[in-house]
Amino acid sequence: MFKKVLVSDDLLSVNQGVLSVLDTLDIKDVQDVQYCDDAYLKIKKQL
Repeated sequence: MFKKVLVSDDLLSVNQGVLSVLDTLDIKDVQDVQYCDDAYLKIKKQL
């Protein structure tokens, strides 16, 4: 299963829905951002 998940969508309700599903799947390391620029910077920082 996944160990790290980054959720990025410009609609807050979509992010909340995905986060809810990930919580039920018991995935602990989840980060969420609302803008693609923030997601890109987080991904770039991890590489």
